[in-house]
Amino acid sequence: MGYAASSVPSAGGVEKYRKGEAVLTFRLPDGSPATDVPVSIEQQSHDFLFGVPLRPSHYRDERTLQHVRELFNFVELLEFNWGQYEPDEGKPLSEERRRFIHEWCLPNGVQHFYGHMLVWSRQYGEYPKTAQPLWLFQYDSATQYELLRRRIQREVRHYCDVNMIWDVVNEPIHCRVWGEWDKPEDLREPLERVFPYVADSLRWAHEANPQACLLINEYDLFADANARERFLQLLQMLLEKDVPLHAVGIQAHDWTATYWPSPEELWQACEAFGTQLGLPIYFTELAYSSSPESAIRGDYQDGTWNLQKQADAVEEFYRTVFGHPQVAGIIYFGLAGSEIWLPEVGLLDNDGNPRPAWQRLHRLLREEWRTVQSGRTDKNGQVRLRAFFGRYQVEAAHHGRKQLFHFHLQKGEQQQTEFTLTP
Repeated sequence: MGYAASSVPSAGGVEKYRKGEAVLTFRLPDGSPATDVPVSIEQQSHDFLFGVPLRPSHYRDERTLQHVRELFNFVELLEFNWGQYEPDEGKPLSEERRRFIHEWCLPNGVQHFYGHMLVWSRQYGEYPKTAQPLWLFQYDSATQYELLRRRIQREVRHYCDVNMIWDVVNEPIHCRVWGEWDKPEDLREPLERVFPYVADSLRWAHEANPQACLLINEYDLFADANARERFLQLLQMLLEKDVPLHAVGIQAHDWTATYWPSPEELWQACEAFGTQLGLPIYFTELAYSSSPESAIRGDYQDGTWNLQKQADAVEEFYRTVFGHPQVAGIIYFGLAGSEIWLPEVGLLDNDGNPRPAWQRLHRLLREEWRTVQSGRTDKNGQVRLRAFFGRYQVEAAHHGRKQLFHFHLQKGEQQQTEFTLTP
C-alpha cells in the first residue's frame, strides 16, 4: 500500500459521522405534552473511545485518576503481558486489576478497556520488567505452546463480564515467531511463518469468549512502507481464512514518537486498514515527542520537536482521525511519559502539570466535541437536537422542581425518547 496524494475531508467528517439527531418528548402524567418547560441537556460521555494507559501502580494515585476522570472514557490496562501478569506460575495478578475495574473505573464512567497484551514474542529482564514469565522456560516447546493457549483462554474468560478489547498478538510482523527463543527478538519472519501462531492465538481467544473484540497491534505503519505492506498482508491472510479478527490496532508512535505524519497519511491509513478491510481501527499507542533534542522526521514538517509542536501534532491527529468513520478509539500513550518509556511524550510534565498538548485535548474533548444545549419545550412538548453520540443527562424544571433524566444517543435513525414529568 502506497500513500497516494489525496485531499483529507475537513471537520465535515466529525459532523457527519460522530453526530445524530434526537427528539426528546416531555409529557405530563396524564400523557399530554409538557409545553414551555425549561430543559438543559448535557453530554456525560462519548461513544467514541478516548483513552490513556494505566498500570497497577496508578490504581491508588488519586492525582492521576483525577486526570483520567477529567478527560477519558477508555483505559488501556498495561501489564497484561504474561511475565508481568503471572510472575509466579499459577498465580496471575488478576485481583488488583479486577478490583480497579469494578471499584474505580465503572463507578467513574470508564466502561471500556484495552487489554495490552496477551501474546508478544519479545523477552527482557527479570520481574517486573519481563515479557514472558521466567518459569515458562523450564518447559519444552510443545508444553510452552499449550501453556500459551491456556493463558490466553483463562484471561479472556476471566474478563468476559467487562467490555474488554484484547490486544491478542502484539507486533507480530516485527518480532520472531513466538517460542523460537534462540532467534533475535526483532527478526522479521516470512508471513507464512508468522501466520500460524497469530491465527491460533485469535482462535483460542474467540473460543474463550465469542463476544470479545479481538485485534492485533503494530507500529511504524506510517513511516515504514514495508511494515505497512506486511501488516496489511497479514491482516488479509487472517480474514481470508476466516480467523476471528474484529479490529486493527495501530500504535502511532512511529520511529519512537519522532515521525510526524501528514493528515493525508493518516487518512490513507484509515482507508487502507479500515475502509478497505471493513474493520474498525483503534489507535492504541499514539505518542509524539516534545524534546528539542529530537528532530521531526518525515516529509510533512521539519525542524525539531518542542512542547508547542507536540501540541500541534496531537491536535491535528485527533481532528483528522476523529473525522474518519472507521476509527473507533484513540489512546494517547502516557499522561506522564515516564509512565511508559519516553519521558518527553507525556501530556503532563513529571510534576503532573498540564502541557500544551493536554490543554488542546481538554479544549477538544470538553468543549468543542461536547454537546450542551438548553431551551424550552415546544407546543408538542418536544426539544430537538443534533448531538455527539454518547450518554446524556437531561434536567427539566417543572412546578419549581428540577427533574433529572438520562438517554443514550446512538448511531442509526433519528432517535425518539419520551420522558414523563412527575407532578
